[in-house]
Amino acid sequence: MPIIELKNVTKKINHRLILDNISLTIDQHHIYGISGPNGSGKTILLKAILGFVKPNTGNITVQGYKIRKDQMFASNVGFSFGEEGLLPMFDSQTNLQLLLKHHQLNQSKVISTALSKVGLDPYDHRKVQAFSLGMKQRLSIACALVNDDPIIILDEPTNGLDKKGQLFLVDLIQQLKKEQKTVLLTSHDEFFLKRSSDHIFQINDGKIRIETAQGG
Repeated sequence: MPIIELKNVTKKINHRLILDNISLTIDQHHIYGISGPNGSGKTILLKAILGFVKPNTGNITVQGYKIRKDQMFASNVGFSFGEEGLLPMFDSQTNLQLLLKHHQLNQSKVISTALSKVGLDPYDHRKVQAFSLGMKQRLSIACALVNDDPIIILDEPTNGLDKKGQLFLVDLIQQLKKEQKTVLLTSHDEFFLKRSSDHIFQINDGKIRIETAQGG
């Protein structure tokens, strides 16, 4: 059974068709890249999968549960939408602590591990508002990883990252695959998608098509 499945999903915003009768199957333990121009519906597609956006028609199933029917939001999914999900008045440790789903005696270790994994200093206690754009992006990715969820969603994760940071991200995504995670990521950077993904979907004018599988 697919870990994520969309059937005939349509979404309109202000009478504009963003997702046009999309059907899509996501198998576990693979990396899926989603490409398309700005405004093509990449982010809306991810938010619909999470349950943050309600489709006008169709069904979205995540790990066997119909989103907005069996449960309101997708569970056991880590996600990153850049600065959008960060609390700039707190430090990175507090941002992650607020996301931990279960009380853990080793909270400090879990948080340090997530920060180190994305190349941030676990002992940096500055407020996030003092971070560079690249550091904020890395922290957002750490937010997606901190709960060790089986599904990871990353929206435009290369934003704010320099070339070195992008290469680091490719390696991180491949490590997530070795950990048997399922990863969905969007990017306008075709080169990055080809280096990091097993499969690439192209979305434009509300339609989606599957491109040739990549090397991963």
